[in-house]
Amino acid sequence: MKLTQIKIIHFGKLNDVTFNLNKDLTIFLGANEAGKSTTVAFVKQVLFGFHLRTNKSPFFENYQPLDHVSPMGGSLTFEDKNDVFVLSRLYAKGDPKKGVLTVSLNDEVVPESVFFDRIQNIDGSFYTDSFIFNQDMMREVTGLSQAELMEQIYFLGASQSHKLLDLRDEFSNNAQKLFKKSGRKPVINQLINQIQEQKEVLAQTDSEFKDYREFEEKLTAEKENLKQVQTELVKLNEQEQKISLLMQKLTNFKQYQELKRKLKPLSFSKENYERAQAIRSKLADLTNDVDNLNIQLQEIEASSELADKDKIQALVDHKAEVLHWESESKDLQRQIETTKKDLQSYDQFQPEAVKLSKLSSEARGQIKSDYQALRGQKQEANNLPGIVSLILLVAGIFSAVAISNLFVRFLGVMIALGGLGLFVWTRQKNAKDGQQEQEFIEKYGLDPNTVDLNSLWNEVVQIESKKQLLIQLDQEQKSLNEKVQAFVQNLSPLTQEKIQTFSDIVSQLNSLQKLLDQSNLAKQHLNDLIIQVQDKKNQLAKNKIELSKLFAANKVANFAEFTDLKKEAEEQEQLKMKIEALKNDLQADLAQLEKIAQDPAALKENKAQLEEQIAYKQDQINNLHAENAKLENQMNVLANSDKYFAEKQKLADLESSLNENVKEYLANLLTSNWIARGLDLASNERFPKMLEDAKKYFKLLTGGRYVDIELDKKLKVKRADGKKFEVEYLSRGTSEQLYFALKLAFVEQVADKIALPILIDDAFVNFDAQRTNYIVELLKELAKKTQVLIFTARQDLVTNLAMKPIRIEKE
Repeated sequence: MKLTQIKIIHFGKLNDVTFNLNKDLTIFLGANEAGKSTTVAFVKQVLFGFHLRTNKSPFFENYQPLDHVSPMGGSLTFEDKNDVFVLSRLYAKGDPKKGVLTVSLNDEVVPESVFFDRIQNIDGSFYTDSFIFNQDMMREVTGLSQAELMEQIYFLGASQSHKLLDLRDEFSNNAQKLFKKSGRKPVINQLINQIQEQKEVLAQTDSEFKDYREFEEKLTAEKENLKQVQTELVKLNEQEQKISLLMQKLTNFKQYQELKRKLKPLSFSKENYERAQAIRSKLADLTNDVDNLNIQLQEIEASSELADKDKIQALVDHKAEVLHWESESKDLQRQIETTKKDLQSYDQFQPEAVKLSKLSSEARGQIKSDYQALRGQKQEANNLPGIVSLILLVAGIFSAVAISNLFVRFLGVMIALGGLGLFVWTRQKNAKDGQQEQEFIEKYGLDPNTVDLNSLWNEVVQIESKKQLLIQLDQEQKSLNEKVQAFVQNLSPLTQEKIQTFSDIVSQLNSLQKLLDQSNLAKQHLNDLIIQVQDKKNQLAKNKIELSKLFAANKVANFAEFTDLKKEAEEQEQLKMKIEALKNDLQADLAQLEKIAQDPAALKENKAQLEEQIAYKQDQINNLHAENAKLENQMNVLANSDKYFAEKQKLADLESSLNENVKEYLANLLTSNWIARGLDLASNERFPKMLEDAKKYFKLLTGGRYVDIELDKKLKVKRADGKKFEVEYLSRGTSEQLYFALKLAFVEQVADKIALPILIDDAFVNFDAQRTNYIVELLKELAKKTQVLIFTARQDLVTNLAMKPIRIEKE
């Protein structure tokens, strides 16, 4: 799987950039902050997603574009034998945090799994740990202790070894927080001590609990006695309350008898009163309505009459004619303007015709006559005589010179003289005709050779026609204006407004129409009001008759008497309600109250006896309460059952907590051991296979100083002089070189399954010139087996590799 193209749309400081890569070794050269690390992060994030800042990997930083453009992202092109994969990942606001990934295989979109299946579905962390070499990785190695670095090197062969080591240490630490053999602070150690102390407390509480139970049984017996006396007191109180209630009801019984004597029969209809009240209210409303309608009638009668109504109506009827005048005026104005423009165009384009149109008819006739005579002469004066004269002259000269016959020569001379005479006559005649043309031009200012006077006469006729049309249109406009002015003179006295345009006329006619409409509406309203007044009066009369009938039926003369009757009826109703309430209250005791009412003293004597018995029982209860309180105080000194069971429950809780913490301790301890054993197995399986390549890379990186790597119970390296060293005794720089070599060897081991490019981002920035030469040899060797992309700011490294770099310029 070879990366052949990196195309960045927007990512960090890089915008619209495309890099075409070699399939073995490609070097990017650029200054610090130019965008080298940004490009490495771009490759990683297009493969595995954006915005994963919570991940421990330094390549999950937020590389949002500096100018906040959208979208962010780009594409990577991979070639895998005959297949071409293009991975495009874009991120815009609202998209998933990882961005939207599109995978195409040979120009056809396919599911993501098609690509990731070919790289064994590794994740971003695995790719960062295994394929990316940079200063952050070097700093991470530098920060480790010798023991931690040895573990990192040893377990490099295991997938996700960093995470598994962290997880192993986490479980081990959790186990130690729970229990240590000689510790006091761990949770389990504290729980064992607390359980022992709680058992001693529970033994003491058990003795006190037995004494407590004896007092408890005695207190129970006393409480039963108290309960019996309280029951007897309750019964006595009930009897006393019943007698008190009868004495109270005796007063109510006397009031009941008094009220019954006041009750008398009364004839009153609540429905009739409410009906009368409604009619009375309606009469008041109707009277008020009639008064208001009469006021409106007076106001409308005063305002409904419109002066000059007929004259206004006559003017309003002419509105359609006014609109026609307006249209006619606009049309005349448009024709006048068009005609004037036509005449102006003649001034510009036909000035000769305009000039002729301004002459009198006699002058135009003379010009026409002279022009026709001049045209006739020109037709007579053609070029034929001149041509004939030249032919005769040439023929005669030729005959006189070229022919030896004397007669022919004489005849030729005569012909030549005749031709010469004809030529002279023709020239004189043409000169005379030219003089006549010049005189015509000077007299009339027209050149007959350039001006077609016959056509010009037609234009003159058109100009005259336009002028006549303009005069006619002006006359029509004037006549229309006179009509409008006459109409305005009739309209102005009625409106008292200044009228200048047709819009003003139409506006005033609309106002007059509105006045007419209002006048007509007012008259209609007036008729409606007259009808309403009459209707209200009829209703008044009808309701008065109905009210009189109600008064007669209830035997009252007026509404005041009806109201007094209502009050009296309400008083009787209240009396009935009080009687009924008292009756309901006394219902069960009416018979007994009638007897008591005859001898009230016997009831008082019975009540006094019950009060004496109640006082005696209350004394008994007080004495029993005092005895119970004494027993309770004695019990409080001892451990009661609640305290005993609480201490017992506390011991059970401590034992349960100990059990749970022991389980958690064992789980953490076993998990830590299991992870450590799993790492051992994984490393022992792959690690030996890595050693052969790692030896070669380690030798190159150290310039041949170290020649071998051995794996027995511990990892050792062999120096060129044959001396062996365990990893923890190596210098920091040599440990880093060993880690670097093993990591490269691991990538080579998995290349058959995961064929992805190695990214080296200024990992050699601190190497001196000698080590740089070692790196060059290493890179050349490595590029034979897998694709390598180097990102560096060091020109000497580029020079030593002797290849053309891809330059990343700093903005």
